[in-house]
Amino acid sequence: MKILAVEDEVILLKHLTGRLHEVLPEADILAFDNADDVLAVLPETKADIAFLDIAIGDMNGVELAKQLKAANPRCDIVFCTGYSDYAISAFHLGASDYLMKPITADKIKHALSHLRHHHALDLMGEGVYIRCFGEFEVFDHGEPMMTLTKRAKELLAYLVDKAGAVCTSADINHHLFRNCSESYLRVVKKDLIKCLSDFGRDDILIQGWGKLGVNRDKVRCDYFDYLDGNPVAINQFKGDYMRQYPWAAATLSRLMKGDGSHDEG
Repeated sequence: MKILAVEDEVILLKHLTGRLHEVLPEADILAFDNADDVLAVLPETKADIAFLDIAIGDMNGVELAKQLKAANPRCDIVFCTGYSDYAISAFHLGASDYLMKPITADKIKHALSHLRHHHALDLMGEGVYIRCFGEFEVFDHGEPMMTLTKRAKELLAYLVDKAGAVCTSADINHHLFRNCSESYLRVVKKDLIKCLSDFGRDDILIQGWGKLGVNRDKVRCDYFDYLDGNPVAINQFKGDYMRQYPWAAATLSRLMKGDGSHDEG
């Protein structure tokens, strides 16, 4: 992932790149304090995202953005400025976001959640990401965990739905598997643990004798972020939650009412 950061004030440029590294530690960030240097490397530099100041000398940020888009139409443009005057021009250009200074990590995360050409999932760090809004899916380094069996995936979804609470085998068996034999649940649990172990991610599970849960500190999850009051996650919720699982309807109903609480039963 390649990112351009353009700001003509050196101190502010350092601040911007610092916040970008904080949010996107794996990204290749190219920092410039003038438009001419950006244009000089433009032919061989195809940035995925450009964070641009508006006032950057003879060429303002909107004009620079036009040249970036001409060279790479899939470059997401995010303006970072102290001026609101150019907002209409920016969005006519197709900017993904217009951030008012001072730039913070939360503002950058907000911008990433509104990108037009790139998915925030591919950008915001390494590790396991669990998506609950829409169809439930589990990702590692941005790629779906395809080796999860259907039942193991549903078991993990149920544990996530419980918001990190540790569940007993009896509870899981009753709600998911209609009181099937204990041996069946052991097989499903074994499949889940093996798949996560193959990815080196079995530490996301809290395991005990006859108990199982998800360690919220070991994963990134839109639902967990929503419960924590994260404004980006709240904005991402569009009335769709774990749509493939009928048992998730109760949680969806609470979310639709704006109730962030969770019924442990």
